[in-house]
Amino acid sequence: MWKKQNKTTTSAAQITKAYAGILILITLLMSSSIITVVGYRLVANKHAEAQSLMRVLKDSMVGDDPDWVRWRRESTLDTSNTFVRVATNSTDQAAKISYSPRTKAFLNEKFRSWSLIKDVQYRSEQGFYYHIVAHGRLSQGANKGSAVKYEIWLSLNNVVRLFKIILETIGLIVIFSFLIGLWFIARLARRLNQPLVDLTTATHKINNAENITHHESLPISSDPQEVHDLSIEFNRLLRSLNNQVLREHQFVADASHELRTPLAGVRGHINLIRRHGQEHRDIVPTSLDYIDAESLRMQRLIESLLRLSRMDHVDLALTYFNLSDLLDKIITRYQQQIPQQLVRDQLSDTRVYANQDSVEQIITALLDNAHKYSPAESTITFEVANAGDCIQLKVLDQGIGISDQDKPHVFDRFYRADQSRSQKIIGSGLGLAIAARLVDLNHGQITVQDNVPRGSCFIVSLNKTKP
Repeated sequence: MWKKQNKTTTSAAQITKAYAGILILITLLMSSSIITVVGYRLVANKHAEAQSLMRVLKDSMVGDDPDWVRWRRESTLDTSNTFVRVATNSTDQAAKISYSPRTKAFLNEKFRSWSLIKDVQYRSEQGFYYHIVAHGRLSQGANKGSAVKYEIWLSLNNVVRLFKIILETIGLIVIFSFLIGLWFIARLARRLNQPLVDLTTATHKINNAENITHHESLPISSDPQEVHDLSIEFNRLLRSLNNQVLREHQFVADASHELRTPLAGVRGHINLIRRHGQEHRDIVPTSLDYIDAESLRMQRLIESLLRLSRMDHVDLALTYFNLSDLLDKIITRYQQQIPQQLVRDQLSDTRVYANQDSVEQIITALLDNAHKYSPAESTITFEVANAGDCIQLKVLDQGIGISDQDKPHVFDRFYRADQSRSQKIIGSGLGLAIAARLVDLNHGQITVQDNVPRGSCFIVSLNKTKP
């Protein structure tokens, strides 16, 4: 079904059909124009020849009789297929009719004639003739002043044969040109359409593949430019969809891994209470504390997952507010809750265009991250600086730092650097992922770099004005 449609409704077939129709129309118009012009010129030439013969005929009159010898001698044209009839009408005599040689046989009644167009006749078994009639009066002789009717039949058979040859030649040229043009446009249309066919075939194979790695891409053709651009955009879309699917798979795998560990511990302590709770009641409080702590951890993890899920389909209301005022409020609130010293620089104008509640969540997440991975006696510094159209907020800690290989992944969901995978440091690996998503919703940027000589520096860039 797909192959049949591909052959009959492809753009190549439609282009070929359209070109064939246009070519037929053009060739018909050209052929009819050429035939009309050539036919008109041939008939016009015969008309001029007939007029010339008529003038010579009038000059060849001797009395009321034509001098046929003189007429043939003074004519510049071949008169072998030309027939003349001269009728003289006088008042006192019957009409006198003179014929050139063979004219009587030519005008025999057994031949029928049809007038095709003005002055052109077709006579059966004799062909086409140009018939011209002229009237005059005798200028000399006994019947001077008598009315004379001159009729000449000039053969058009040579013209017809020439016209037939021209028609056949034009017909052959038209057919040959049409076939060559149709073959050429069909090849061109197929060549131009081949990249689309390849693109469709590759897409069909990907859609019907049994094992998809989500790293597939479509072929990119060099020309035509439209297909080249379309292939690039399709690959961007495919890459985005593949990345989304991979992120979802990784998300499910990481969530399963993060939930499996506390669930296993909870079930282990439940089984421990069932087996030994009656004999060793001292283990019950310890197990209950563990179950309570792990269930609280799972609750926080699920809440973070739900928050991330909602962020995939949300638009924040952005307004202008003073970042320094918000930072002062956060530092005042959290300084009593953490052992590290919180320090910030002073900058007068720090108005940003963002969502204040989400920016507060971003700063809190970065502060919580710096608190978890920094020594208790260290300092956490907040720096606010102008950066062109943006305000940059830097959160610098003096903790264990982040290796270069981990920096590209610190904002991934559930990602925690190897040196930080310790049970002593509580965390789900979602805090920085949530912060990065909130920064993106505020049309900002977040990056991480080393804090020399030790620690990490997270940089959040927020717009000063509406983007």
